[in-house]
Amino acid sequence: MIDASDLLPPSCARELQIAVMGCMHALGGEAMFCDEDDDFEPGTVRLARIGDLVLVERLGDRAKGKPRRFTAYQVDPGEPGVPFRLDPDAALFVLSEAGFYTPPDWELTLLHDPHEWFNETLIALHVALEAWLRLAC
Repeated sequence: MIDASDLLPPSCARELQIAVMGCMHALGGEAMFCDEDDDFEPGTVRLARIGDLVLVERLGDRAKGKPRRFTAYQVDPGEPGVPFRLDPDAALFVLSEAGFYTPPDWELTLLHDPHEWFNETLIALHVALEAWLRLAC
């Protein structure tokens, strides 16, 4: 794990947070995972695929002390609708609530050096949001 504050200015971390949440809101749909170690209930995991980037939202559970979190994975390029596997070693970052506050505080945990993925990932998120906004208008 890499401390986000060491490698990303707060404005970049905030921009990534906004883009991830926007894409999940616009493009995310329910998904089912068969090989998950965690015990998430059906309907609590959402997924959005943007090219070779997959965003996974786990809604969290106050009773179990599990905060809401978003994880971004790099996956092999593939055809839409073709099954794929999320490799934990290919996770780029985790954006998670720091507690159960309203409004929530967010923590960004970098799992790989952002110099390797940040610009490309943020551009892909913005392109996906721009396309969605054009369709929504």
